[in-house]
Amino acid sequence: MLSYCNNPKYINIMNKQLKEKMNCIVNAVTFREFTLFLIKDLTTSGRYGTAHAYSSAMNRLLRFASNPDLGFDSFTPEFLKCYEQHLLSAGRKRNTVSLYMRMLRAICNRAVRLQITSLPEELFADVFTGTDTSEKRAVAPSCISLLREVDLSNRPRLELARDIFLLSFYLRGISFVDLIHLRSTDITNGVLRYRRSKTGRLLTVKLEPCARAIFKKYACTTSGPLYLFPVIKTSGFLGYRQYQIALRGYNAHLAELSRLLGLKVRLTSYVARHSWATAAYHQGIPVSIISESLGHASEKITYTYLASFDNRTLTKANRKVIDLVIRPHTYGKSTVSFFQKSGLVTIT
Repeated sequence: MLSYCNNPKYINIMNKQLKEKMNCIVNAVTFREFTLFLIKDLTTSGRYGTAHAYSSAMNRLLRFASNPDLGFDSFTPEFLKCYEQHLLSAGRKRNTVSLYMRMLRAICNRAVRLQITSLPEELFADVFTGTDTSEKRAVAPSCISLLREVDLSNRPRLELARDIFLLSFYLRGISFVDLIHLRSTDITNGVLRYRRSKTGRLLTVKLEPCARAIFKKYACTTSGPLYLFPVIKTSGFLGYRQYQIALRGYNAHLAELSRLLGLKVRLTSYVARHSWATAAYHQGIPVSIISESLGHASEKITYTYLASFDNRTLTKANRKVIDLVIRPHTYGKSTVSFFQKSGLVTIT
């Protein structure tokens, strides 16, 4: 028996749909027209986040080019490098620039695959498309404990933000988007099962008492049968818009918490995830297990997290090595005396 994917009838249907799409974009010769086609297709498929990212990347590039009819023939390594420098000089962070470039690369790749245009293979080789890990995104367990203990009962919005942050940490760094989309049916017999919105990967997390306590705390104030937390009240595109507003509010409240507690690292929706990974790593948990716990597609992504850890351990190791060279007491007394008499060592 033929599988569904190998069924000739199914293949014919898919080919017909592809031809219809190709007919829709036969005149989409400009970058803007083609990107709008992709955005419409993504929105129809419910991939609102990617559609929004494409839209932002498109609008930003068109403002730079000052040409709404920008064609793919304008895409050269020199053009993209100039655009990158423009973004950086405008104060955009390297990770933001990388996001724009990755979205542009994805759009260009789709255009090439659909034979809308032909572009150089190394088009994006000279622009930054990686992750800048120079900005610290993790806090110590002592900071997590401080967040737990602070009384925010008279500031319910900050209290909700704090509790969501803590729950993200307790649930192995679950992302904000996945956390606020949890449903009561995702929890069975004290075990949470959910799929990462980013990768579709199924994750299973046993609920510890600290996590169960937070779920119980908000059990009577949920937004109805849809989601566990009172953040999003509908689904579809309107639900996505509510998520965007909620994320901005969440980060604003976390920033206020950071100022209130005098933290050196500004709390954001990413910090809980990075903090869990950092704490796990410092406890000697193998990177492979941390990667699996976070639901990463590969350990390479996890090592991006590890690269942002503070380097105090490396600093101490470096100091020990340097001490072997510059500290006189590491040599015999006669050697120290010789160096002092020669003027090569001065003890202060």
